[in-house]
Amino acid sequence: MNLSRHFRALILAGTAALVLGACATTSGPKVRIDADPTANMASYGTYSFFEPFGTDRSGAATTLGNSVKQSIRNEMDRRGVRYVESGGDLLVNAAVKSSEKTDVSTMSVPDPYFGYRYGRYSPWVGYNQETVVRQYTEGTLTVDLVDRARKQLVWSGAAFGRVTDKVRNNPQAAVTSAVSEIFARYPKAPVQ
Repeated sequence: MNLSRHFRALILAGTAALVLGACATTSGPKVRIDADPTANMASYGTYSFFEPFGTDRSGAATTLGNSVKQSIRNEMDRRGVRYVESGGDLLVNAAVKSSEKTDVSTMSVPDPYFGYRYGRYSPWVGYNQETVVRQYTEGTLTVDLVDRARKQLVWSGAAFGRVTDKVRNNPQAAVTSAVSEIFARYPKAPVQ
C-alpha cells in the first residue's frame, strides 16, 4: 500500500509540473476591450494624462505610474496621436491592481499498481482522483481614454495575467507587454 501511495504521488507531481509548465508558456495576458460605438477614434489628434494619474493614487508619481505612462505614450505616438501637457482631445487614465486567486482542479491519476482491475470491473467514482490547489497572484492593468470635451469614456482596455517571478523581477517589461497587448486592439492602426 505504501508503494502505491508513493507511486501515485510521483505521477501527481509529474502531471502538476506538466500543467504548470504549460501555463508558463502561454503567450501574453488576456485582454478585454470596451468601446463607445458612437465615438470616432480617428477624430482624436491629441491626448493628455489625467491628474492625478490613476496609478499614483497617493498623489505622488510612482515608478510604476511612470512606466505605464511611457508605455502608453509609445503606443499612442505609434498611432499618430500627439501628446500635449494639458487640454488634449483625449484624457488618458490607467490603474494597476493585483488580487490573490485560487485555482482548484481535480484530475484522474492512473494507478498501474492495480492494473489487474482494468477491463474487468471499475472502482467507485473518484477512486483515482487527486485535487490540486494552486494559489497565485493575478495582475490587472486598465487603460481608459476619455473624450475631454464630453467627459465621456470612449475606449477602455484591460490586460489580466498571472504575476510570476519573472514579472516581479522585471515589472517594466511586463507593463510594456500588457500595454502593447491592449493597444493591439485599438481601432487606429499604427502609422508606418
